[in-house]
Amino acid sequence: MEEERREDMRDMWTSALREQEEAMKEVQSPQERREEELGMEVSDKLKRYLDIPLKVEVVVGSTVLTLGELLHLTPGSVVELEQKVETPVDIKVNGKLVAKGEIVIVEDKFGVRIIDIVNREERLKRVV
Repeated sequence: MEEERREDMRDMWTSALREQEEAMKEVQSPQERREEELGMEVSDKLKRYLDIPLKVEVVVGSTVLTLGELLHLTPGSVVELEQKVETPVDIKVNGKLVAKGEIVIVEDKFGVRIIDIVNREERLKRVV
């Protein structure tokens, strides 16, 4: 049974990745497709930075609490966020917004499906 669950999970991830690849092909410009087909050569200046670890955050929501409310929090307290469940979440790299996404759950893990992304030039400006 455990093996069957693992196989189902692999199938779900494979399907999600396939959907992502198909969606990317639809939104790519002819220039981006050419770059991908040619192996997308990256400038020597940028290559030096490709192995630098970056902090990726998915911001589910936020709220404002008074100091008194904060001091009264205990284990089991629920903090209500301002965002609605269907509101896209922010995906930030090093504190800079790079995309919007939706939360997905596969088995017992969270993930985020990117639904909107900042264009490549803006992402580079914001992250590097």
